[in-house]
Amino acid sequence: MTGFVLFALIYFIFCTLFFEVIQKPFFGLYNRHVNAEKTTAKDIVQVYSHGLVSDFIIASYLTAFPLIVSAIHTLLPCFNVAIVLTVYNIIISLAVGLICVSDTLLYKFWNYKLDSSVFVYLRSLKGAFASVSAGYLVAAFSVAFIVAGIFFAGTQIITVRCSATLLDSSWMVWWKCLLTFCIFIVAAGCLFAIIRGLKIRPNNPSVVYYSKNPFFNHLALNPAYNLIYSLGTKDEFKGKFRFFDDKECEEITSRLFPTSGRPKRKLLRTDRPNILFVIWESLGAEFVPSLGGKENVAVNVDRIAADEGILFTRCTAGSFRTDRGLVCLLSGYLGQPTTSVIRYTRKLPNLPALPRRLKKEGYVTTAVHGGELTIMHKSDYYLAAGHDTLVSQKDFPSSAPTCKWGIQDGYMFDYILNDIKEKTERGERWFTTFQTLSSHEPFTVPYNRLPDDEVGNSFAYTDHCFGEFIDRLKTTPAWDNTLVVCVADHGYNASHNPVSRQKYAHIPILLTGGALAESGRIDTLMSQTDLAATLLGQMNLPHDEFLFSRDVLADSYSEPFSFHTYTNGFMFTDERGVTIVDNVSGDAIEGSDPGREKKGRAILQKLYEDLANR
Repeated sequence: MTGFVLFALIYFIFCTLFFEVIQKPFFGLYNRHVNAEKTTAKDIVQVYSHGLVSDFIIASYLTAFPLIVSAIHTLLPCFNVAIVLTVYNIIISLAVGLICVSDTLLYKFWNYKLDSSVFVYLRSLKGAFASVSAGYLVAAFSVAFIVAGIFFAGTQIITVRCSATLLDSSWMVWWKCLLTFCIFIVAAGCLFAIIRGLKIRPNNPSVVYYSKNPFFNHLALNPAYNLIYSLGTKDEFKGKFRFFDDKECEEITSRLFPTSGRPKRKLLRTDRPNILFVIWESLGAEFVPSLGGKENVAVNVDRIAADEGILFTRCTAGSFRTDRGLVCLLSGYLGQPTTSVIRYTRKLPNLPALPRRLKKEGYVTTAVHGGELTIMHKSDYYLAAGHDTLVSQKDFPSSAPTCKWGIQDGYMFDYILNDIKEKTERGERWFTTFQTLSSHEPFTVPYNRLPDDEVGNSFAYTDHCFGEFIDRLKTTPAWDNTLVVCVADHGYNASHNPVSRQKYAHIPILLTGGALAESGRIDTLMSQTDLAATLLGQMNLPHDEFLFSRDVLADSYSEPFSFHTYTNGFMFTDERGVTIVDNVSGDAIEGSDPGREKKGRAILQKLYEDLANR
């Protein structure tokens, strides 16, 4: 009569032990190089003790169905419980295997736990798998099936043994049925209590967070729980990150984001230059020698900056992925730590946008990318941002040189040059966005400047192409009235050699072209989002609609700072230092400072309130 409870208990214990004995060591060992700190025995004990609650929660989820089925079989023994549970074991084993292996393998690239955002990337399988080889995929799926096989073997042995010895298969009298039902209610209640928690607020992933080192928190957190929790959490904006009343929040943020002012320095010869906006995949400052980066990589960036360019040396990327970076650059809009606004196509037309603003001044606008624009809603965003024409891989011949992500940058720079010549001959005023792609995994490029460094070599290739493009553009009539803006979408964080978040987020901005009136370096602390307002200021155009973009050359820019978001966290930098906050735990994990934390939280509150109203 009570055998089904013992069966459920054994099943629960095995599920818990699987994540403790198999999943956590697998994740920790594979990603050990991501952790910059030395791992001690004490750290391991804390990881296991704090992570146990999320393992209990997932074990409760996984045990719920076997408990229900075995209880029904005890009351109504009219079906083969072993067959039903075998099918269930197969399904959840495959799911557990895929979740555990995906979480482990993706972490070294993403630096956060598997969540519902993975399904957004899977909408384009080509884009999702473009960074890895066929051999890597075969190995990954093989490991997933091995992990699934281990989980299935354990659950199936329990199922077969218990169905034969513990689960009652005879009809019972009414009072035994009633007692069995009551026992089931108690057992189900225990599972529900574990899943929800006993506090006023239900459990969430923060129940395992204990360390200022994010790696230890992520190691402790059960990947299946994080995925399930994220699936059940709607990306609603209103009411999120409420730290202050509206008046106090506005008082803080209004000082931080002035939307008016006059430039104290004029960089342009003309108010209406033609503009090429080059968004360079992952160009972190670590590849620019003059910014303390690797030698012999972005040498043309430095050459152009020294000869005929303006280099902004202290810019911080707004976020950590391209879908966020595009919005930061073209809309001057802050990256979100819990979602990406580019997914909300209904909101995109309501965001400010540099191309759309320039269309009012008579500019012809074009967005060019050598890959697919369907990935991560890029086409939706480019169109909503005001681009008249979209050019992507499908518009080029199949003979064009390609890598896994699309057409190599050299070919695309040739296209851009010819397009500029044609627009100049037609007398058009134009704004073109060009997004590169060669400096992305798997870093396969037709170039060999750095044969022993495939990552650096891929950036050197794009640098070579960019340098040649600028040299050729200078020989054309278009040069005199052209402003070339070269900026990264985000930084590059090598999974095998992780850098600090400050270094990862540090990106260069280079201005060049005949439309420039001077050259030199600008060492003002700024955010990637400030580029839009700064350009509009140089063109004597208002930028009041760009609420989170500041003209860093204006007389109103009196409080320099930068703001960067990562997965449910933010980094606030001012002239006094850097503070990094984990929103899940609510704690500063680096550089604790009440003033910077207050400003960062006010910015988040203002951002999400604005998103809710878009």
